[in-house]
Amino acid sequence: MSWLTRSLKQSIGKKFVMAVTGLFLILFLFEHIIGNYYLFAGQEAFDKYVGLLESFGYITPILEIILGLAFIIHIIYGIWLWIGNAQATPIKYEVNGSKENASFTSRYAVYLGLLILLFLIIHLINFWYHYRFMHYNLYNTVTGLFKDPYYLAFYIFTFIVLGMHIHHGFQSAFQTLGWNHPKYFPFIKKFGTFLAIVFAVGFSIIPIYYYFVY
Repeated sequence: MSWLTRSLKQSIGKKFVMAVTGLFLILFLFEHIIGNYYLFAGQEAFDKYVGLLESFGYITPILEIILGLAFIIHIIYGIWLWIGNAQATPIKYEVNGSKENASFTSRYAVYLGLLILLFLIIHLINFWYHYRFMHYNLYNTVTGLFKDPYYLAFYIFTFIVLGMHIHHGFQSAFQTLGWNHPKYFPFIKKFGTFLAIVFAVGFSIIPIYYYFVY
């Protein structure tokens, strides 16, 4: 297995891990946003949705562990890749100007990712930890926090950042996996932009509704 270890330590191996875990996390976001929209149907409907997830027994915590590992691996490899690039390319950037020509989300991807990590930690404490270990009612916890203007602003800002991160990461993942055929890649880029908008706007609508309407 030494060849696998060596591959994962190389730049292309790190990018491959980033691509696979990133696409997996995007799939999770689809499930998460669908679940969140049960909030609009009221507490009974949302509690039933939560109860459905809990009815899977040991499968639910196993999936939580897999999801947590995906986040951790994605974060570690992202930072590892960023450090490697920073050490290897400072002179090259000065010569060919590629750093200046790169997009904002590409240049600051690691910082956007760290902002998302900060939100994720706070989010897990507020919701997952309080529900799983303190046995808070999840619906009341969610709607209560969404009435806090500071949390509202932080939540919306984070999902705008997440949209920017996905806008860069989605197309980068397909490039890394070699799925960048000139005929199809323009569609992939547009679809990545579409996903970024869907998640940024889609998640933000929920706290805005509960703060201003509910």
